[in-house]
Parts: sequence; C-alpha cells; structure tokens
Amino acid sequence: MQRTNIYIVGAHCTGKTTLIEALRHVSVRLASKIHAENPAIIDEVVRHVMRTDDFNASHVRHPTAGLELQKRTLLAQFKAEEVMDKKQFLSDRSGIDPIVYAGFFLGRPAAEALAALNEWHDLRERMKKALVIVCDPVNESWLSSDGVRMTCESIEEWRSLGQAFRAALEEHEIEYVAIPGGMEGLEERVQFVERLLRSTS
Repeated sequence: MQRTNIYIVGAHCTGKTTLIEALRHVSVRLASKIHAENPAIIDEVVRHVMRTDDFNASHVRHPTAGLELQKRTLLAQFKAEEVMDKKQFLSDRSGIDPIVYAGFFLGRPAAEALAALNEWHDLRERMKKALVIVCDPVNESWLSSDGVRMTCESIEEWRSLGQAFRAALEEHEIEYVAIPGGMEGLEERVQFVERLLRSTS
C-alpha cells in the first residue's frame, strides 16, 4: 500500500497541535489502517526557530525580522522532512505556513520571495502527494497567546488568515481537505482523519 504523509495546516489556535498529539497516541491504529509502519511526527518547527534564534511573536509583523523568521521556519521544515527520507510522517504545519504568514502580514512580495526558494519547490512537490488537512478558525474560545503564538488584532483578521491558507494552497495547486466547521470535538476530528486515510490507502 502507498504510504501517505499528512500535513495539518491552518491559522494559529485552530486545534492543529492538539489534533497531532491525539494522532500521535493512536499512531499504531493509524498505521494498521494503511498497512504501514508507525508514522513519525514532525513537530511545529517555528517554535524551535523562535526559541533558538531569539524571535518572538511581535516579529511576525516586522518587515525585516518577520521575513527572516518565516524564511528560517521554511528551511527548518525542509530539513525536518529531509531527515525523514522515505519514512511516512505526520507534520504539525508545513512549508506553506511561513509563506502564508509572510504574505498575510508582510505583503505579497514577502510570500513570493519565500516561494522562489528551491527548498519550497521540494516541499511543495511533497505536499502535492500528501494528505493536507486544513483546520479553519472556528471557535473563538480557542484563541490564546503564549509569546510564541501571535495575537490577531481581531476575530475578522484571524478568520481572514484562515482564508489565506486556502487561497495559498489553491494558488500552489496543492489539494487539501478542510475539517468541517462544526466538527470541534477532538475524537470526531481524529476519526475524520482516519476515514481520510482509509480512503487514500
């Protein structure tokens, strides 16, 4: 059976990491569904970049520091995926996330600069062969800030960021599946991903 990589993407505070953690705990069952070895997990790389390279949430909107942050995040994602070689993985975010954040908060030229990187070309091709799942901004009570997550200026900005993910995926011709808006329960979301895996295996 073909092994399918999975990317969980979308705006911050939409339940991506929580979903990945739940999938981590049921990875044995997930693997059995697709007749493969247990998938590896690529954790959210931007947190490591911010911690080691002295960035914080305020830099996301800064023209120079913000672009450098997103570039380093994209390169870190590339390195994390390269280490996997041919091993199946679940990824908490993807190479398109820094492109979306750069474009949304710094302008289209910033997104185009990242999209011109050779590393993005490789990441995009890998995403085109994967199962890409979008978590949309739905539940306002999930919004929080911890010094790493940035704070949106309004609920509308948060939702617009979510729409920017869909637009970017479509622009780069990457197919995706969005978790239904009314599906907020964690168990429901895990089962939704499992059904998707069965349908693609």
